[in-house]
Amino acid sequence: MKKIMMLGAGSFQLSAIHKIKELGFSVVVSDHRLDSPGKRIGDISVLADTFSFDATYEAAKENEVDGLMTSGTDQPVLTVNKVAEKLGLPQLISVDTALWVTNKKYMKMLFTQEGIPTVPYALCSKGFQEEKLAHLKPPYIVKPVDSQGQRGIYKLTTIDAIRSHMDKVLEYSREDELLVESYYPNDEITVTGWVCDGRVHVLTVTDRVTFASDAHIGVCTAHEYPSRQLPMYRDKIMLLTEKICKAFDIVNGPIYFQFLVGDQGIMVNEIACRIGGAYEDLFVPQVTGIDILSMNILSCVEPNSRRLQAFISQLESYAYSESGTRISVQLFFCNEGQAADMTPRSQLVQMPYILDMGYNISKGDYLKPIENASQRAGYALILGADEETLHQNIENFYTVMKVFDESGKNLVIKQRRIYRS
Repeated sequence: MKKIMMLGAGSFQLSAIHKIKELGFSVVVSDHRLDSPGKRIGDISVLADTFSFDATYEAAKENEVDGLMTSGTDQPVLTVNKVAEKLGLPQLISVDTALWVTNKKYMKMLFTQEGIPTVPYALCSKGFQEEKLAHLKPPYIVKPVDSQGQRGIYKLTTIDAIRSHMDKVLEYSREDELLVESYYPNDEITVTGWVCDGRVHVLTVTDRVTFASDAHIGVCTAHEYPSRQLPMYRDKIMLLTEKICKAFDIVNGPIYFQFLVGDQGIMVNEIACRIGGAYEDLFVPQVTGIDILSMNILSCVEPNSRRLQAFISQLESYAYSESGTRISVQLFFCNEGQAADMTPRSQLVQMPYILDMGYNISKGDYLKPIENASQRAGYALILGADEETLHQNIENFYTVMKVFDESGKNLVIKQRRIYRS
């Protein structure tokens, strides 16, 4: 039986681990923790930091894996491709491309070089001169160049504040520089697709809903399909997606691009070569019939197999459209407190409009104040025949789904969609 090494064993990787086994492969689950949920369902568990080439290479060689992959997370994409290249295993993208799409320093430089619209930025290290930011207008967004999950991102109004937050930002980085951008008021959209021999197939475009509070800037609370931006920007989105793939030499595999839509049109926020972490592996097949997760797995271990070719044939015959089905992927969070009780998942998934639902927390867990996306309490994929029905179904879900503290207070934070325009 062939072995696939999955880099990451958190909630974002659970669907992929299950799917690897369904497809008849053994899965070696790898991350730096002993208690990750994926370790309970993998065939072989190893301790190796997904950011570490050396640790991952040694574990992959020792377990004689036939392929490596990750899903739902950015930074391991570089490790996957570096180790695969070293071991002579299948790769969807080159190591160069993997670096460009996982390190915002190189990503932004290539955006500028190739004329891809992005917000004004600067790269700063400790002790930077104020003139370094002369071309930027406050407020500023500061972020690590090589992190994920909205860790270490702040919206700041002064250069002194940037200096005082430098250590907090770099705490989440392996580099000594951080990225500073001019804040661009926007609505966010996400493009999910697959590239096959250089041909770009856009599958879904969603609105990426985030916390309204500056304290949690960029932390996603929902994805809504299809995007309300499509009537005005559909053609631009398609052309820009193709331009990015060409500029970054993305020839095969999944793409996950985040765009910002504001008064100056579309700006590219960041891009990734992996399946998204908002359960795209579940809702994309629901609206398109294209099983991108199976394609991702097979591409990493059997790139010339008949099984993969069957999926690719289906992809190439697919014509992009906005399905009549409406979907909201609710990514819910909780206020601080002890999770004493919660509505059983078995009760919630019986609702006819729930495609899937799950918790990332358990009874007895103490839920800390929200700092980044890693503190997501759970998710729900909610269906609706039209916008009105979808919104009613979302309301109904939150009427039933509760996480109670010991005093009986509901800790769930219910977000409301706020558009710029």
